[in-house]
Amino acid sequence: MTKFLLTVFVFGLFSSFALAEEKTPEQLREERSRIFGIEGLESQTLTRVVFASGAKHRIGFYVDLNPDCSATGDINVRVTKQPEHGTVETVAATDYVRFPKENIRSKCNLQKVKGTLVNYKTAEKYTGKDEFDLLILYPGGFARKLHFDISVR
Repeated sequence: MTKFLLTVFVFGLFSSFALAEEKTPEQLREERSRIFGIEGLESQTLTRVVFASGAKHRIGFYVDLNPDCSATGDINVRVTKQPEHGTVETVAATDYVRFPKENIRSKCNLQKVKGTLVNYKTAEKYTGKDEFDLLILYPGGFARKLHFDISVR
């Protein structure tokens, strides 16, 4: 009986592979979006301790690179919650990245690459707390939600 079940199981595996259809890159991208879609993503809260009032501050530089340092496509950064006491700007830019030396893309640290730069500017003479949210959509179908808590002094 055990051999029969094992045979049926193995046959089922092989027949499912034989019946599998080839998927187009678009179908694979849509499937990845469903699996790793916005609803299923982990959210991060980032706390910035101190920003000077009235000044512009770099929040981050977001990239998605191939191992040869070319961009995989355009990063889409959306401000989903605006700050109450400042402004957030997103700008297509070229800049340096910082990958750990163990990362296959660490050689990209030596050159400027294409990405999206995010800056935050506080309102003049404002001091206190502020916050905003970003949604970062990567070309491969991945997304990341970020929440920023900021202390302005």
